[in-house]
Amino acid sequence: MADFLVQINLDMYNFIQKLIKTHAEYEKNNECCGIIGLNNLKEIQVIPCENTHAQKENYFEISPQCFIEKSKDIEVLSIYHSHINFDADPSEFDKISSENWELPFYIYSVKTEDFYLYFPKNYNIPKLEERDYVPDIRNCFRFVVDYYIFNKILNYFELNFALTKDGEIYSKNTINIVKDFLKINKFKKNKDTDNLKKHDLILFQVDGYFSHFGVYCGDNQFIHHEDKFLSRKTYLNNEYFDRIHSIYRHISCI
Repeated sequence: MADFLVQINLDMYNFIQKLIKTHAEYEKNNECCGIIGLNNLKEIQVIPCENTHAQKENYFEISPQCFIEKSKDIEVLSIYHSHINFDADPSEFDKISSENWELPFYIYSVKTEDFYLYFPKNYNIPKLEERDYVPDIRNCFRFVVDYYIFNKILNYFELNFALTKDGEIYSKNTINIVKDFLKINKFKKNKDTDNLKKHDLILFQVDGYFSHFGVYCGDNQFIHHEDKFLSRKTYLNNEYFDRIHSIYRHISCI
């Protein structure tokens, strides 16, 4: 078992993906699997587990005993596994398993070298304020999605939440995912940045490219989740206001 995978580098935004990929390559022709979580020191852990399924090349299974042993000192955030012969899109088996676990599934395809982060319909949304930051699983984009679902503005929808960053800005693939999110959920662009309304989605930028998400909550404050910080409300001061890339409003709030 590749115990070295537990080691992490908090300065790497995409380190979870890199460790999953390393584990998948280590297992070669069999699907790898494991747990992603936070320990008592709020350090992110990527922990490999043994795949006990009889058909390891196409399926995975984590035994209850292994799960209990590996997760006894951590808050489990996600289950990960690899696909050998298919793309990273979740199979029906994956979706059912994710629902049974009540946890997101982080999937890596050895064949296409792509990732897919699937959230089940019964995902238990963590508290909006003072949640711990975890790349992809609890980042600024997933935060605004949770905000809208929690406030009953959006219903459940399926989307690939495996985002990547190039430095401080989101990659082209992530930009396409966000565009899909806005289109699927009927957000309309608001060109008047001086006329913010509660629940408006704010996209912030670095050098003209969006790099962060937040939601306006009134009284010149917005709620968001920045890298390496707990989620929180922040005043929309000049520093943040000058970084606004664009504003979107859900059709139910127009």
